[in-house]
Amino acid sequence: MRELKHPHKFIIFSGLFQFIKNSIVPLIIFLLSIGSKIPKKYGGNYTEVIVIFVFFVIVTALAILKWKRNVYNVGPEGMYVKYGIFEVHERTVPFSQVHTADISSSIVQRLFNVCKLEIDTSGGDAKSEISIFLTRQEALRIKEIIFKVKRNEDQFEIREEKNIKKLTSSLKDLFVMATFSTRILAGFFIITAFYSKIDDILPKEFKKNAQEYTDNIMKGVNGVNIIKYIITLIISILFISWVISIVLTIIKYYKFTVIREEDNIKLSYGLFNKKEVTIPVKRIQSLIIVEGVIKKSLGYFSLNVETIGYGKDKGESTMICPIAKKTVLDKFFRDILPEMNITYKLEKSPRKALKGYLLFRLVPEFIVMAIVAYFVSYGYYICLLIPILVSLYYIRFIDNGMYCSDKFIVMRYRKLSRETVIIQKDCIQSMEKIQNLFQKNKAVAKCKVTIAGDISGSSYTVKYMDEKVIKDHVLG
Repeated sequence: MRELKHPHKFIIFSGLFQFIKNSIVPLIIFLLSIGSKIPKKYGGNYTEVIVIFVFFVIVTALAILKWKRNVYNVGPEGMYVKYGIFEVHERTVPFSQVHTADISSSIVQRLFNVCKLEIDTSGGDAKSEISIFLTRQEALRIKEIIFKVKRNEDQFEIREEKNIKKLTSSLKDLFVMATFSTRILAGFFIITAFYSKIDDILPKEFKKNAQEYTDNIMKGVNGVNIIKYIITLIISILFISWVISIVLTIIKYYKFTVIREEDNIKLSYGLFNKKEVTIPVKRIQSLIIVEGVIKKSLGYFSLNVETIGYGKDKGESTMICPIAKKTVLDKFFRDILPEMNITYKLEKSPRKALKGYLLFRLVPEFIVMAIVAYFVSYGYYICLLIPILVSLYYIRFIDNGMYCSDKFIVMRYRKLSRETVIIQKDCIQSMEKIQNLFQKNKAVAKCKVTIAGDISGSSYTVKYMDEKVIKDHVLG
């Protein structure tokens, strides 16, 4: 018979907080609607207090009941969970089907020595198969059982410190990442949102005095000073956005560490919300080397992996190294992922396809620019974009490439960043050649490779490759 255990009591506070957060607006509307309709002799003066008290009693009772009905058991072959109040769920997850077991903990959770253990399989649900609050020691124990790591908790901590197969992202690396990432846009949107709400926050007297002060300053200001003012404002906004970008990046990826331990890759990162992720090497289907336009010139890259079951959070589904110097790549392949350490020489797109490639890419842009130049005042200045677009598409073309061996396919292409994908052939679901009439005349085609994924799989495409290369080395 199973020995059933309850999760950590932190689940009571978590459930209470979530329920209140989701119900606070309807509760306020309800209170405002009934407060004036109940006669005094029936407690009309205390309606809000009574409703709030009853609400908290009910919510607390439900949270405690939820904890009482939530139980689990860890056996040698799988994990059993039972949860639910009005609708009871029972689930057993065999360890053989587990792809990842992630541990995360916020600052508040760390104060209570509690963390969230999320266990994922190859299912297509956006949610984890099992998500449960446990003590850190219990969560580590379950992870060790899942991945068959034969050592106790103390040995785990000592082994991790002594393990030389480790890569870390320094604060300098994160600083570079934040400077050239789209998080600067997030900072810009935060400033914009704050500015849109400031009119509702500031007192009327303050706004009146600020308006008078601004009007006095602007009296007699000429056009040159206005331009200077606008430029200064733009620079200030960009600077604040940059600072916000740095703060957000450091908060998320603080002390990002990658460790290779036996057949698993362990990731840990985060300042306020600390995450620990374990990725079995056998689950990795492809490795993606991402080189941004500016970061590449500075010698930086980032690494992603495609696995089934890892990465339920939006925006971090495959991140295994947020940023590192190009010189670290050899060390990564040697220490962290030697299974994908291969030497290859890419077959490039044939030069005979360049004219057709540029023609099909540039015609839509030229039509739009012609319309703008004709109908918009000074619209002809948009033609200055022509050499930029030609250069961009030319670089995309020359970056195209493929390599195929008995075990791997390597594909390189460029969107804005250049991506090199190393794919294990055993993980490929389908390989496809796509060709239109114009490409057929030039004997070129598009190659599409699809690997297994959580829902519909992940696909990689290299365009304008030699048709013979695709037939002989990929489809052959």
